[in-house]
Amino acid sequence: MWTEIDAAPGDRNIRLRVTFQNLSNATISGVTTELKLQFPFKNATGGDVNRAYYTSSISPGATATVDFLLNIDRDCSPGEYKLDMIVNYVEVASGAGKTLYFLKSTVATVPVVISSTRYMVIYNTIASPSTTVPAGNITISGNLLNVGKISVYNTNVTVSSQALVRPASIIVGQVDPNVPRPFSSGIQLRRDITPGTYAIMVSVTCSDGMATSHTSQATLMLVVRASEVRPPTVVQKQSDLVTVLIQILRDLLSVLLGLAEIAPLLL
Repeated sequence: MWTEIDAAPGDRNIRLRVTFQNLSNATISGVTTELKLQFPFKNATGGDVNRAYYTSSISPGATATVDFLLNIDRDCSPGEYKLDMIVNYVEVASGAGKTLYFLKSTVATVPVVISSTRYMVIYNTIASPSTTVPAGNITISGNLLNVGKISVYNTNVTVSSQALVRPASIIVGQVDPNVPRPFSSGIQLRRDITPGTYAIMVSVTCSDGMATSHTSQATLMLVVRASEVRPPTVVQKQSDLVTVLIQILRDLLSVLLGLAEIAPLLL
């Protein structure tokens, strides 16, 4: 058995289809399978066991297929992983007017290959300004491109970082193939962060028509510098200017009064 998942790390509700063959000389039925999960896989509820059933009989040499729904850890690397699958079944033997049923079990190794397929590409992501101060405001913007062959739905962009007051969520909705979709959001930085360089994670989730959830991520770097020390207010300078003006007015008034006193003598 060999199965390749057309998905990427972080995808959810991925269908894993396993095909097996009856190599015995007897018909088997009542097939139940248990797939033992380990990193990077979980079932839909976060558990480590995934079960599937095949209700029909399987003749000698015939094949059967079962499906499992898996979640893939976003921190894993593309490549091959091996999972154990327990197969329980009933073997039917007929002869001499009798039919016998034998409950049997076997363990098979299922190689699973995670590809690096990503349906949503994030590009031209920028933080403006790229350098700011604590409690400053920035704008995160970029573009999405669906490189798949079908539309995806419920597309949502999440911007997160330890430098931000709170994560930002941008609802994009439906994204059709090969149609760029811009996104943008204004965000405020925390007041108590120390100067330095901080990573900003841009994460995009979307789902296709099979309810499979896909995840794409991009990282931006933001430089936070120390706030500039504001110069003292110029209240004193304004006061000095007022004092000078008052003195000028006094001097001018003195001149005018002096002229008024000598005017009758001139006449």
